[in-house]
Amino acid sequence: MHSSRTLVAAVALSAITVFAGAGSAVAAPAIGSVDFGSSTGSETGSSSGSGFGSVDFGSGGPDVEHPVSTCFWSVPINPERADPQLNYAFPDTAAIYWAAQFTIPEDAELVVRGQYAHARYQSLNSYNAATAMPTAVLNDISTAPDAGSHNTYLPGADRSNDGARSYTASVRNEASPAEPKPNTLYAGVPGQDRISLLYRIYLPDNGRDLTGGVGLPEPELRLSDGRVLRGEDLCSAVGADNGILKPASLPLDTYKALRDQPGKPSTFPSEQTPVWRAYYSAEFTLGCTYLGKCDGTPQRVGGQYSNIDNSYVTAEVNRGFGEVLVLRGELPRTPETTTGAKNLDSAVDMRFWSMCSNESLATTKVATCLFDEQVATDAAGRYTIVASLPEDRPANATKECGVSWLSLSPAGDGAGHLDDSLLIMRNMLPANDFGHAAHDTRTPGDEKAVMGQYLPDGQYTSKLAFEGSGCAK
Repeated sequence: MHSSRTLVAAVALSAITVFAGAGSAVAAPAIGSVDFGSSTGSETGSSSGSGFGSVDFGSGGPDVEHPVSTCFWSVPINPERADPQLNYAFPDTAAIYWAAQFTIPEDAELVVRGQYAHARYQSLNSYNAATAMPTAVLNDISTAPDAGSHNTYLPGADRSNDGARSYTASVRNEASPAEPKPNTLYAGVPGQDRISLLYRIYLPDNGRDLTGGVGLPEPELRLSDGRVLRGEDLCSAVGADNGILKPASLPLDTYKALRDQPGKPSTFPSEQTPVWRAYYSAEFTLGCTYLGKCDGTPQRVGGQYSNIDNSYVTAEVNRGFGEVLVLRGELPRTPETTTGAKNLDSAVDMRFWSMCSNESLATTKVATCLFDEQVATDAAGRYTIVASLPEDRPANATKECGVSWLSLSPAGDGAGHLDDSLLIMRNMLPANDFGHAAHDTRTPGDEKAVMGQYLPDGQYTSKLAFEGSGCAK
C-alpha cells in the first residue's frame, strides 16, 4: 500500500498538472528609464472593505460615464465595483480588469488607440492561455504619447488635463525581437494562434468612472489592402471573444486532500507565527505550502493571470491561533493619486501597495483589500493592521487610533474551513534604488532578509486583549 505521504505527493503532482495547463475563457453578459516604474470606504465594520479615507474610485460624479464593455473588451472585472460573481484569480479590489481574446489575420496589424487614464496605473498584459502565466506587458510609462499629447504618468507631467493624453500602440502575435519596436506589445505564444490580453486600471481618481474617465482603448485592424476595420467589423474579422479569462482552481477533492493530511493539525498549513513566502509559481506554492518543498531556485513566472509589474508575498492564516491577527510593518512610500493629484510623485518607493484577504486556491476569490492610501501610519511610516472577521473587529481598530482593519474571509477558505484565510501583499513597480520590494527576493526563505521592515510581523491575539491595549493615538 502507498503511504499517506506518497498519496499526498501524488495528489500534489495532479494538482500541479492541473495548474500548469489551465486557463480558459468564461462568457459573461455584456453591459453598457525613470527611477520608479521600470518593468524587469467608509469607517464602518463592513465585511467588504477596510475602508477609510476619501477614496471612492470609479464612483462617477462629474465625470462622463463611458461604455465599460464592447464586442472586443469584456465586462469589467472587480468584485466590489462591478459584478461580484466575477471573482476569480485573486483580483485586487483597487483594480479593474478587462479581457480580450482574438486572432490577428495574416498580413494584418492590430492597433490600439487609447488615452492615459486618470488613475494610479494602467497596462496591457498578454498571457499564455494554457497556463494563465503572463508573457509580456506594455504599461503606462513605457507607452509613448501621440504627437501633441503628454504621458500623464511621467514625473512632473500634468495628470489633471482632460485632453492631449492619447497614445497609439500595436499588438503583434510575435515573440519579442532583439530590438523591439516602441509602443508594441509582443503577445505571441508558441503554438497558440489566439492572443489573450488583460487591460488593467488601478485606482481611478475620485469622481472618474471605471475607465479612469477616458473610455476603453479602441482597437483598429489594418489590413494589407489598406482597409481599416473598427467596431463590429473588426470583432468579426479577428474572431473576438469578450468572455472573461478564468484560470482553473484546484479541484475540490484535490485541495482537501492537500489540506487535510493525516497527522496535521486543524490549523494546517498556517503556522503560529505567519510565514510570508514570495510567489514564484503555482507549482512552487503548492509544493512549499503543503509538502514542505521550499528549497531550490524556482523561476518567478507568475500565474493566475498575474501582472508582470507586480510581485507578491503570501501568508496562510488561521483563526485557530487567535480571533485577531495583528500585522505591523513599514509602509513603502507610494504616490497619492485618488483625490486627483496634479502630478505623479516620483519620490516614492513603489507605484502601488496593497494587502488583500482571500479564500484559497480552491476558489481563487478575494474577500477584500486595503491599498496604500487607506492604511494609517505613524510619523515613522509604520502601520498596524488588524485582521479579523467583522464580528471580531476590536473597537479600537480605527483610523482615529492609528489602526487599519482588514476583514478576514467570512467564507474561510471557501471549502469548508471557516477559520482559514490567505493574505496576499502586492508590490508594484518599485523604484530602482528601493531594494526591499517583493521583486528583490531571489531565493525561497530570503523574504525577511530582503524586505526587512517592509515585510510585516504577525501576532495572533484576542479581541479583548487588543482592545485592552488602548488607543495608539
